Amino acid sequence: MTLFLFALLIVGAALAFIYFDSHRSAAAKLQEQDNRDDDQPLDIETEIRRIQACIQAGIVGDKFVPGAIASGSYTGPLPERRADGGWLSIYDNLRILKIAGINHRQGISRYVGRVECALVPEPDNEYDPDAIKIVAEDRHHLGYISIGQTDLVCSLTANEFPYRCTAFIEQCEDEDDGHKFFTGFVYIRRLD
Repeated sequence: MTLFLFALLIVGAALAFIYFDSHRSAAAKLQEQDNRDDDQPLDIETEIRRIQACIQAGIVGDKFVPGAIASGSYTGPLPERRADGGWLSIYDNLRILKIAGINHRQGISRYVGRVECALVPEPDNEYDPDAIKIVAEDRHHLGYISIGQTDLVCSLTANEFPYRCTAFIEQCEDEDDGHKFFTGFVYIRRLD
């Protein structure tokens, strides 16, 4: 029993050392960023916009933008936030649409993050015969293209269904009552 407690104490001390050492090195990195020679403060919103530009570049197959952003030589446009929380596209052949009905789907929490998916028409939908559903690779129904956007999607995909695309799903929390909900956007690259 004493040997077990001694071993437990040693393991606990080792874990504590690793924990505090990692926090110390993270703090040192933050301090290093604060002590940069340039006078520009770290702008989180700009960093988010750069990440979004890299995401969009990856979806359309642009290999120049991520490298230019990483090297600091990128001078092109950065995506702006839309009123619905999504992003404007910096590419003419890419549309980013909000996923409708995402909070009415079971099991969405396991799809938070980037999801490869497909757009599939649902002509037998009792509410909208032009409905286009968004389906994950494992055939889980994530939601729909918003009513009024289906013509745009058909023109982007040239009616070639099922059409492969990428979705990004995020879990959010209402600041007032703490209610958790999901938002999602689907990135559709136009067929040329």
